[in-house]
Amino acid sequence: MGKYGPENIKNICIVGHGDSGKTTLADIMLFKAGATKRQGCVKEHTSVFDFDEMEKEKLHSIDSAIARCEWEGNLIQIIDTPGYPDYIGDAMGAIAACEGAIVCVNAAHGVQVTTRRVMRAAERLDRARMIVITKCDSPEVDVHEIIDDIRTWFGDVCIPITWPQGTGKDFGVPTRLLRTKGGDTAEGQKFYQDFVESAVEVDDDVVTRYLDGEEIGGEDLKRCFIKAVADGKLVPIIFSSVEQDVGGKSVLDAVADLFPSAAHAKTVTVWDDAGANGESKERPLTVDEPFLGQIFKLTVDKHVGKISYMRIYSGELHNGDFFYHAEGGRKEKIGHIVVPMGKELISQDSGVAGEIVALTKIDSLEIGHTISASENCGFLPDIPFPKPMAQVAVRPKSRADETKISEAFHKLCDEIPTFTIHHCASTNETIASGMSALHLDTVFKRLKDRYGIEVETAPAKVPYHETVTCPADGHYRHKKQSGGRGQFGEVHLSIEPAEEGTGLDFQWKIVGGSIPSNFAPAIEKGIREKMVAGVIAGYPLSNVRVFVKDGKFHDVDSSEAAFKIAGGRAFADAVGKARPALLEPIVEAEIIVPSDHMGDVSGDLNTRRGRIQGMDAKGTMQVIIARVPKSEMAEYPRIITALTSGEGSFSYEECGYEQVPPNIQKQIMSAFRPKEEEE
Repeated sequence: MGKYGPENIKNICIVGHGDSGKTTLADIMLFKAGATKRQGCVKEHTSVFDFDEMEKEKLHSIDSAIARCEWEGNLIQIIDTPGYPDYIGDAMGAIAACEGAIVCVNAAHGVQVTTRRVMRAAERLDRARMIVITKCDSPEVDVHEIIDDIRTWFGDVCIPITWPQGTGKDFGVPTRLLRTKGGDTAEGQKFYQDFVESAVEVDDDVVTRYLDGEEIGGEDLKRCFIKAVADGKLVPIIFSSVEQDVGGKSVLDAVADLFPSAAHAKTVTVWDDAGANGESKERPLTVDEPFLGQIFKLTVDKHVGKISYMRIYSGELHNGDFFYHAEGGRKEKIGHIVVPMGKELISQDSGVAGEIVALTKIDSLEIGHTISASENCGFLPDIPFPKPMAQVAVRPKSRADETKISEAFHKLCDEIPTFTIHHCASTNETIASGMSALHLDTVFKRLKDRYGIEVETAPAKVPYHETVTCPADGHYRHKKQSGGRGQFGEVHLSIEPAEEGTGLDFQWKIVGGSIPSNFAPAIEKGIREKMVAGVIAGYPLSNVRVFVKDGKFHDVDSSEAAFKIAGGRAFADAVGKARPALLEPIVEAEIIVPSDHMGDVSGDLNTRRGRIQGMDAKGTMQVIIARVPKSEMAEYPRIITALTSGEGSFSYEECGYEQVPPNIQKQIMSAFRPKEEEE
């Protein structure tokens, strides 16, 4: 085992809204701890964490990055995360891999949308939280107003443990309230008293002694502090200005003194089946237990190949060991274990419970996968990444790239959990999904820079379906004579609506041989081709029953090709008489918005033909459940941002199909007719 065990390892992620100084704080923590010889700087392109060329160009984080340092006998592993909502997937993966989250709040801007999202995510996953108020040297900062804003959103559990002597240009080193027992101000002493009283409540014996007037000793108090922070009963607040070199050591001290170690939770839940299904059991978080780890991040390096970042929960892993890949259902061998220090990967012989390490060149691993010592170790719960909602149709600019774009997209999907790609059979389009238009633009730029592939994009078509609503008869005679052998086939058929999910129910009802049965497959093929191509608007047709009842053939001129044409056109004739209808996909959307924007969002849903199914309050937020046509959600990422000043979010799942209103169906059909005539 290495120098540190899980009881001395502290995993933290630094999260918050964009421009809240997260990366600068992470760099100064490394420098203060002696892990780097020079403090990294985002603006000077020397940050340990923002090392990607795109990040240097934009001067903000796009991907999470990992480094480590030592402080007061602890190994502190730091994950710096992006702050803009477009890249929030990396923040969610980091929160899942750590015991605690440092949430940065810009003193000039207060609590912003990503701040709330990451705080909620950390709370749902039972992670310790600490708030660092950054940029306190900004002009016109009101510390009481900031504290009120934080407590309005996150409650009175948020208590300062440092207090500034001044703000703006007068900002100096804050008083450290825990180490000075509140300092020499009444306000500081009250914060200290509130913090202690909240902390001792987590231990019945200690709170009894405290109420009896006994002074609680240092070790008892520290134990209560850690448990209260780990349980979310306390959220410490620190004031800082890392630009002025104020607060970096306070944050390191607070992590060492207040944040739980990798061993604090004592156990982790594992399941019999992937996706947290089946029976569950608790696994101890110790080095003595069999090895258990989970992949929470992937990158693909042009020199190294796939790099899989893993949190080890129990046991040890050594170079050359075999491990069991739970999702893959097979054993594989470790090649190299490395420790990430930003861009640099440092070779290491082993990893122990609590550590964050990376494995190289194991192509089968994906984000969320569980790897373990043996097949009976179980599955760790999935990481709750947000579902990508912004969609575009995409295709390569060059036909020469058509053969390699699929593999390139697959690699990008592996490393970006909020980006997906799929082929829509209904519209015959390749659909790329991301968190926003900006997120998709970033992915496509990476596709170009890394793989040399440029793409063209267009709004994704809505996957409508065609269907029929009543029985009808159809007929077509195909006759063509151009010298020599001709073409002849005549088909009479009837159609009727079929049950949902039927597709085509083809039935041969000819008696007496008016059409030989060997032409039945050709007629069915012609019908299926028409169903795929669509009859009224160019969309696939489904849920129809067809009865071929009569027809004629010619001993010489009839052929499979002739009957395929006759069958397809007889079917189209029947569809035109069967009151054809367009079906549109309906989604069930969950929309989370601040209460004061509820009216605007509800009104907008009405204009989108949305039907509100229910509403629920969660603190200051409202949750709306609504069923909305998918066609009305194409621009919704932009709309919800505009309606809620960036504070709202949404997700949806397709829940079925419904008939398109007649006026909209007429518009779609009229747009299709010119194409049909050209063909």
